[in-house]
Amino acid sequence: MGLENASQTKGPRILGIFWAFFSVSAVMVSARLYIRTRMLKNLGPDDYIIGVATLILAAYTAVTTAVVALGYGKHTAAIIEQGGMDRLEKVLLINYINFALGIMSFSIPKLAIAALLNRILNPGRFHRLFLWVLTGAVFVTSSICILVLFTMCDPPQALWKTQMFAEGATCRPQVVLVDYAIFTGVVSACVDLYLAVYPTVVLISLQMTLKKKLALCAALGLGAVACAMAIVKCNQLPGLYDTADSTYSTADLVIWTSIESNVIIMASCIPTLGPLYEMVRGRRSWSSYQRYYKSQPGTSRKRAFKKPINHMLKHDDLMTTNIGTIKQGSQDNILVTEETPAESHAMGYIHRTDKMAVEYEMASRVPRANSPRDNRNVP
Repeated sequence: MGLENASQTKGPRILGIFWAFFSVSAVMVSARLYIRTRMLKNLGPDDYIIGVATLILAAYTAVTTAVVALGYGKHTAAIIEQGGMDRLEKVLLINYINFALGIMSFSIPKLAIAALLNRILNPGRFHRLFLWVLTGAVFVTSSICILVLFTMCDPPQALWKTQMFAEGATCRPQVVLVDYAIFTGVVSACVDLYLAVYPTVVLISLQMTLKKKLALCAALGLGAVACAMAIVKCNQLPGLYDTADSTYSTADLVIWTSIESNVIIMASCIPTLGPLYEMVRGRRSWSSYQRYYKSQPGTSRKRAFKKPINHMLKHDDLMTTNIGTIKQGSQDNILVTEETPAESHAMGYIHRTDKMAVEYEMASRVPRANSPRDNRNVP
């Protein structure tokens, strides 16, 4: 091969994008878990799911770093020239494992977003189930995509041991994998779009200030960016057709998969960072959160205690206050009712205080007429 092709590599670009995005995601997830564990003491299912997703994303980033060090991002012929067929087989095997990690890294965070929306928007039973079905469908189709990938050849080792084709190994047409991968990407993009539009529609109908509506819509609607990333990634999937030079032709697909995964995790974390935003602005201190949320002896760890009754809900509380809808319309659900117990609120609850003013005036001192009782000693 030519000297120019031998020196071509997408490795530095892969590593730069991977580590730049993952660093931001790791910081945001760390801040989220710190807020939920230390400040609010109220970990939920969405926090556990996003923790697992971050670990998978970390593995995806680490494995990608290792395979790039072996030569991924270069042309296949250049890898063979530098390390022989053994090096190529090692690169292909690690890269296929990496594909599985990448698929899981963008499907699992959607489950966390569903759990988050169920927590803060408090939808009805049907819509709650619908959110889980949507995000579960992405997880199932993504898992099937991994199975399709590793069953493309018989035996499966022929995926990375190309010399086995001379021994009778066979593979299904590559169009099977590409078409199903595009189908998975389209499903993922549609779900991302729905997860962005749904909270926006709910929030617009609420009775709150425009500033608060816009802030909440921006925080909960960032899934639309992940939808755009999924669409761009789908455009890179035809690179899977180039099996003769897959170490170079699939590099852009790996990059966009990483971007999509990181954006979804960032979008799921932003609505939970309200307390940190308040502390940065100086509106509330760490000690105030300790007073509000510190558990008392003999109480449940998840219980949230009362705020001072004179605390007025400001627009910067929007990230830490649950929002509930009512049949007659919508409103900020900040008062505890039978339907919305105190334990469901991340920031505790507010007691309504009714103040009554009593007015009175002194009666004039008028001499009273003597009653029979007063005249009991009169002869």
